[in-house]
Amino acid sequence: MEKNTISHKLIKTLIRIRNVEQTFLDLFSQGHLNGTVHTCIGQELSALAFAGQLKKTDFVFSNHRCHGHFIAYTNEWKPLMLELLGKKDGVCGGVGSSQHLQLYNFFSNGIQGGIMPMAAGFALGNKLKQNDAIGVVYIGDGTLGEGVVYETLNFISKKEIPVIVVCENNKYAQSTPIEYNLAGSIELRAKAFGIEFRNSSTSGETANIIDEAKASIDWVRANKKPIFHLVDTYRLKAHSKGDDDRDQSEIETNAKNDFLNILAENDPEYFKKENDKIQAEIDKFIETALTEDELSIEDYNYAEQEEKYREDVEFSPYETKKGRLVQKMNASFKKLLEDKKVIFIGEDIMDPYGGAFKVSKGLSDTFPEQVIGTSISEGLIAGVSNGLALNGFKPFAEFMFGDFTALAFDQMINHASKIYNMYNKKVTCPVVFRTPMGGGRGYGPTHSQSIEKHYIGMDAFEICASNRYLDPDIILNYLYERKHPSLLIENKVDYAKNSTISLPNGYEMLQSIEALPSILIRPTSDHAKTTIITYGGSADVVINNIENYFYEYDNLVQVLLLTKIDPIPKRLLKTVLQNASSVLFVEEGNSGGTVGDYFISYLAQNFNNLNLKAIASERISIPSAKSLEDTVLINKANIYSNLNGVDA
Repeated sequence: MEKNTISHKLIKTLIRIRNVEQTFLDLFSQGHLNGTVHTCIGQELSALAFAGQLKKTDFVFSNHRCHGHFIAYTNEWKPLMLELLGKKDGVCGGVGSSQHLQLYNFFSNGIQGGIMPMAAGFALGNKLKQNDAIGVVYIGDGTLGEGVVYETLNFISKKEIPVIVVCENNKYAQSTPIEYNLAGSIELRAKAFGIEFRNSSTSGETANIIDEAKASIDWVRANKKPIFHLVDTYRLKAHSKGDDDRDQSEIETNAKNDFLNILAENDPEYFKKENDKIQAEIDKFIETALTEDELSIEDYNYAEQEEKYREDVEFSPYETKKGRLVQKMNASFKKLLEDKKVIFIGEDIMDPYGGAFKVSKGLSDTFPEQVIGTSISEGLIAGVSNGLALNGFKPFAEFMFGDFTALAFDQMINHASKIYNMYNKKVTCPVVFRTPMGGGRGYGPTHSQSIEKHYIGMDAFEICASNRYLDPDIILNYLYERKHPSLLIENKVDYAKNSTISLPNGYEMLQSIEALPSILIRPTSDHAKTTIITYGGSADVVINNIENYFYEYDNLVQVLLLTKIDPIPKRLLKTVLQNASSVLFVEEGNSGGTVGDYFISYLAQNFNNLNLKAIASERISIPSAKSLEDTVLINKANIYSNLNGVDA
């Protein structure tokens, strides 16, 4: 081998990556590792060439096969080994293990494709900061089956985002040969989006990929545009542990063309000396590492300190502010965007259109750098927002209709919600997702749903619901201060309404004294025995019929209009329901596994002697015809009949 093809230092890093990973396989066979291991043995040059030549101010987003990328970028192999051994001093305290690593500006996750828009968002953050940093996102040939990859390629090309997409083509998507799954050309995929394309190989003895990768890194840094760099490579070990059905002769042929194997054959004395030295260091470390402690459940699952209030939530009188909800929201965002770290992102939000419901009207003209329009790409919108949040920004991502959030669900549940605890509380993802839900406008089955029930229970998330009575400044400022992800449900019918309310005689409107208040409408002179709990767009049909219900059934009710629907506001419920005998939960979403069912389950387990019931819209697609829609959605008659039943 020609000595000048690669430095001694780089060779040592290659050997270390391979030996660390081979040790992982050995430890797994010995029963010391829990879970799974995806090694990059045979692909190490790709890690070294790109991640290993970045500045520490640059970033890397990687996938399930991330060990080599991690070592090449951080040089922290010991915390990596502790991580896979499940030890508390591991990179992420043993929580993330093989696939979920975070250190410095290195992030990995095992969901295919999801890291692409996050990397784009992180790189966009660098562009907005006007710094010199760039980044690499590693995907595989199998990941080219994911749609969000193409959403991201379009975005980074149009926005000229300084990021290198490294596609490691090892010819297999887990077990499936590339010929079976992939149509067309990888090169033409990149070029179709107008992205600079380059190609390298990890095979052979010359390691030209080192210089070729450095050229790509320098080009992106100088031109502030993306590159798609395809790396032809081969994985010499199984996809994961021992699941390898490839022909053995194929593996042997590729092993003979492997850089380190060629080095061992051409210069056996040098290779053995370096290999033995590195392996001895690893073995010595493992001896002590096996005796290290694991993270305790108390340290992992500790409850964050609640705000210091009395046991019972207190209330104060509340008066609504004049103006239509959409105008007040627009004014709130104009104030929030005075902070340069606040980003407003979504589709069709740019002026002169200003969003489907005009929440963003005038924002892009006033804050052109902070208001970012996208293609129709909900997964991209969510992923870019997550990446921006990781890079120190406060993104507010708008989805045009709540129905479309299903297209972004992966970014919410597998990325945003996992980041804080998956990385053992080292980083947060303070993103806010906003969307209008609800029917009542004749939009039919796919633009009228209230599907927030599907998002209940996501780790670290809070789900909030606006209404036309509570000042949106209060809600948006609360979400602005939150350090974890949030989902804000707005109701499209509420946008055009003002906040005027006409309370029945003898009733008062109060707000809870909390960081995020809810509204309580109650009789002033007597305790209501029946409490209706509701939120969002269902508020009007409930509040407007309080007096009618009293006249018809001679029973006073109070209405708790929730702002936070997940996690359950336990202290608020304890205070409001201390004198109640009956609770009816009313919501607009379709029945079956509803928000109301979630609340009623909690109340049944924690409150005695309460009559409990939850009602929702019919379990059927919402029709466009007005008479049918009015009947399917929650309505006055439905509430009346169920109030009578719950009081029985």
